[in-house]
Amino acid sequence: MTQQRFRWYGRFRKTIRFLSLFLLISALFAAQGQAAAKAPAPSGLDTRAIFERYADRIVKVQVVESKSGAESIIGTGFFVSQKGHLITNYHVVSKYIQFPERYKVQVLGRTGEPRDAVILGIDVLSDLAVLKDSVPADAYFSLTAADLPQGTHLFSLGHPRNISLSIVEGTHNGYFKQSSLKQIHFTGSLNPGMSGGPAITASGVVAGINVTTAGNQVGFLVPVSKAVDLLSKTRLNGNTTSPDFTEAVRSQVLKFQESTVPDDLIKSGKTVRLGNYDLPGQLSTLFECNADSYVEPHKLYETVTHACSNKEDIYISNSLRTGSIKIQHQLITTDKLNQYRFYNLYSEFFKSYGGPWSGSEEELTKYECRAGTVEHNGAIFKTLFCARAYKKLPGVYDVAFKAAALGDRKQGLVTSLYLTGVSFEKGMLLSRDYLEKISWKK
Repeated sequence: MTQQRFRWYGRFRKTIRFLSLFLLISALFAAQGQAAAKAPAPSGLDTRAIFERYADRIVKVQVVESKSGAESIIGTGFFVSQKGHLITNYHVVSKYIQFPERYKVQVLGRTGEPRDAVILGIDVLSDLAVLKDSVPADAYFSLTAADLPQGTHLFSLGHPRNISLSIVEGTHNGYFKQSSLKQIHFTGSLNPGMSGGPAITASGVVAGINVTTAGNQVGFLVPVSKAVDLLSKTRLNGNTTSPDFTEAVRSQVLKFQESTVPDDLIKSGKTVRLGNYDLPGQLSTLFECNADSYVEPHKLYETVTHACSNKEDIYISNSLRTGSIKIQHQLITTDKLNQYRFYNLYSEFFKSYGGPWSGSEEELTKYECRAGTVEHNGAIFKTLFCARAYKKLPGVYDVAFKAAALGDRKQGLVTSLYLTGVSFEKGMLLSRDYLEKISWKK
């Protein structure tokens, strides 16, 4: 073989290798295309099928102002019986429960025609209500106390911002452990208007009821077991008007206090050191504490603030929430102010109110206060005890207790306890224990 033929043969072998590699790559791409064609349908199609199958079990719930007929609150509900019983959130219908003479409750199905509904049962703590539509339901969910594992894929249905019935995908991320009010952490885009709608599995098992959102894919569901319990306790009769639920709200709030605010709450809690004082700190594992400091721009004084609070938030009405407990300590120190200017500054800190601002004049009386001076553990304190009553819930109060240490020209301590939704006796007891928990050391 001549040198020329040898060179031609070498080029021919390279061409064959290139063609073989090209054919192999083409075959791989073809195989991938066939595999993709045989792969399961994307989840979007599954979501569409779920929506089409269960949408007729969902209604819009609205509370309307009786005289004008205009919407005041909108939410979502879902049928749980052929007779037209449905579940929604208590907060969706709370305005009617508070002021039945001014509002009425309606449901709207797919046709959009409003129908009057009655309320048969409520669970204020779990934020649930049982309603009865004026017509039977063509389809409904059969509720069971399902306890699904973390990571379960869920589909939430509701009317976000009163746009239209929508479906949202998300994930069951376990139970929120920082509250005694059991809720499921739902990673999905819940929005106002979806409250009261169901969160279901692909097979239609209700896992929970939409209740609230913190934004950024952080939502919460009431576990379906709470709805099962409420249904079992509710008389599913033929009522044509809603009963008066005032006493039910009152008794449920006080019952919650008895189970979550024990008499020894302050005594058994931890303490925190601030300046020369040992003070009430984290009262239980349900409380979160944080601290901060501030130096006045001209460095005339410095403050250190330490606060602890629980995560309870019981919805009574659009303007009134209860169940919270907060403690706050403020240590004010100065090297620049004379005693008169420091006294004026100190007085302003004592007057300031750092507790929960909630409720309207229709719902709450004004605070009534009693001031005093107490000598305790080697220190003298100016004290203030204040209480306001819930007008529609006899025996339920908000309480504020404040104390300011006296006698030091360079340093002052203002400490506060705020209680919401407690009996007057419980407020007095915990305020006394709060003061007794404070100790002073040089």
